[in-house]
Amino acid sequence: MNLPDPDNDLTYLELNGDAACAACKPVIQESACTLYVNGQKWVTLLCTPNNLDALALGFLRTEGLIASLNDVADFSVRQRGEVGVDVRLKRQDLSLPLRPRLTSGCAGGVTFYDLAAAHYRLNTGLHLSPEQVYDQMARMLAQTADLYREMGGFHISALSDGNNLLLFAYDVGRHNTLDKIAGLSLLRGVATAGRFLLATGRVSTEMLTKAASLGVPLVASRNSPTYLAARLAREWGITLCGYVRGRRMRLYSAPERLGFSPVGEFLEFLPDSQIGGVSAGAS
Repeated sequence: MNLPDPDNDLTYLELNGDAACAACKPVIQESACTLYVNGQKWVTLLCTPNNLDALALGFLRTEGLIASLNDVADFSVRQRGEVGVDVRLKRQDLSLPLRPRLTSGCAGGVTFYDLAAAHYRLNTGLHLSPEQVYDQMARMLAQTADLYREMGGFHISALSDGNNLLLFAYDVGRHNTLDKIAGLSLLRGVATAGRFLLATGRVSTEMLTKAASLGVPLVASRNSPTYLAARLAREWGITLCGYVRGRRMRLYSAPERLGFSPVGEFLEFLPDSQIGGVSAGAS
């Protein structure tokens, strides 16, 4: 884990009731990192400046420009001047796409059906118990407990096989943590398909899309999903867990991976042992 730069200490006033005293603690760093692809300036990401090579490669992966390191000729992190990463792909004729933006208006926006068609249903053999989700979330949070108490202000994500945390990343941006996981998986040769992702941030459609691009069938977060992300999770067969805190959570989709079955069409989930003849996936 990359520790914060001690030069990021910030002096502030700490108040207790009406009393105030000066204090000084480190604050999480945020920098603009520009990604150059085949010599062309493509996108600038606001991020915590660690694991920048993983962030760049993971971003290219989740955006669909590369599938593995075999698609990359070379890459380097700029050490001086502008913070950035240069990536040269083996395909020199690749046209860099403009990143799509979702709008909430009626005209010109991306619809639910456009998004749903972007991925097929994930049918994997992954089956976990709720206890494994609780345990892995606790382990992930323990990784940065001291750092978070010291300064906070960042999100965490991890990749797990259900028993062990395989990859771990933190950043000021919740999306960046998933891109770093995607990049670290390439750099360290860790498969993502059939594993599960843990996160601390809200699960938006972009977060879920990144998870789907990695072949991850289960996403668990300490925060909530958006309504559209929950709908997409059902469409793609991704198990989506929100508000995972202690030994509690909310299960929004594909509950069969955790040994539960949906009853009716209003998200009523009951353990298999309490359902009798209703099978997993029935509605």
